[in-house]
Amino acid sequence: MSDIEQFLQAPPIDLNLDDIRAALDKAPYAQQIHNPDESLFTNDHDLQYQSAAVLIPIWREPKNDELYVLLTQRALHMRNHPGQMAFPGGKHDPEDASMQYTALRETLEEVGLSPDCFDLLGELGEYCTISGYCVKPIIAEMTRRTELSLCKDEVHSVHWIPLRYLLTPQNYCFTEKKVGAITRSFLEIEYKEVRIWGVTAGILYGLYQTLADNSR
Repeated sequence: MSDIEQFLQAPPIDLNLDDIRAALDKAPYAQQIHNPDESLFTNDHDLQYQSAAVLIPIWREPKNDELYVLLTQRALHMRNHPGQMAFPGGKHDPEDASMQYTALRETLEEVGLSPDCFDLLGELGEYCTISGYCVKPIIAEMTRRTELSLCKDEVHSVHWIPLRYLLTPQNYCFTEKKVGAITRSFLEIEYKEVRIWGVTAGILYGLYQTLADNSR
């Protein structure tokens, strides 16, 4: 049985912020997240992957202690992946001090949340894409809820989705789709009107695997 098949049959996990922090403290950050499209990766060893980072912001709602994850919908006019759901983030600039800095800088630029709104909890291994990016996910607790200021050039809308829903494998499906001459393989999950797939769903899969493996 493949890793993806095992994931789709795995039990839900429901953790609080202390559990998440403890699990991430144990996590082997260097372990790369499995990409179902890895068979399409080039064999050219000279290919230079670009580094990128995303932030997975988690908010604890004081009224009920429910945890929510912030996702953005990319602007509809963007050349690459218009309208897709994504975490705040982007390319790592040479002057960025760290991948954590990249994720926080991009979050400020995209949705107006400053770095002092967050308490970093940990990180995951990289998720590498066939388009040539290796994405480092950074997980952070949002410690205060301030008004968002969306960069309309990059962000169409934002959505808060219950973390518990995203950590329930039965909510996911695995899809294979013919695109031109190649077959793409990816996970996807729907919540109300929101469809999450591709890289973002793959990173959520990596988050589940890391938390499940290190919270036992």
